[in-house]
Amino acid sequence: MSEEKKKSKSRKWIIIILGIILLIIILLLFTRCNQSINKIPTLTIETPQKISTDTEEISLDVTISDFGDALYPAASMSIAFDPAYLEFIGLGEGNVFVLNEDENVTKKLPEWGCNPSQCNKSGKINIMYLDTTAGKNAFTKSLLKENDNVVLRLKFRLRGSASTGDVYDLVFEDAVFAASDENESLAIARDTLKVRNSKIVVG
Repeated sequence: MSEEKKKSKSRKWIIIILGIILLIIILLLFTRCNQSINKIPTLTIETPQKISTDTEEISLDVTISDFGDALYPAASMSIAFDPAYLEFIGLGEGNVFVLNEDENVTKKLPEWGCNPSQCNKSGKINIMYLDTTAGKNAFTKSLLKENDNVVLRLKFRLRGSASTGDVYDLVFEDAVFAASDENESLAIARDTLKVRNSKIVVG
């Protein structure tokens, strides 16, 4: 084999090896990017099966995928719905706890504030939690379990105007888990909190 052919073959191998290395680097970057996206905490209104018109009460779980490393002493959500077809009854308890300042009991369920009557007038479910101790009753990642991630439950009734085949959207207009340091807060507006909306399908 001539010297020139040897050099040509050598160059081809170098190009192949560099191509493989470049491909590995791209795959690693893509994997890291996906992991960072997946780690962004996400609030989800779980979509139910089709609802019959004679269903007495609809209960929808609002779940959270993760928290950051901060304490979150305040939280709020605003969820739009159509009050012409849905009646918002109120909130049900979830299984995501907050800290408890009582040394004998380390955790407790948060007490959410909400006015169903006003929500049905405005078509917006405004929900708020405020820890007046500024941290002793805060949400924290340490209390969040993988299978216990229901922040709260939304309860509805279908109004008499509801018909088979109707689809009613439930849409997050705002959501925040506020930390003492604003830079650590989880919020839709800051793109540090993702949301997944829901639909109620009458079948």
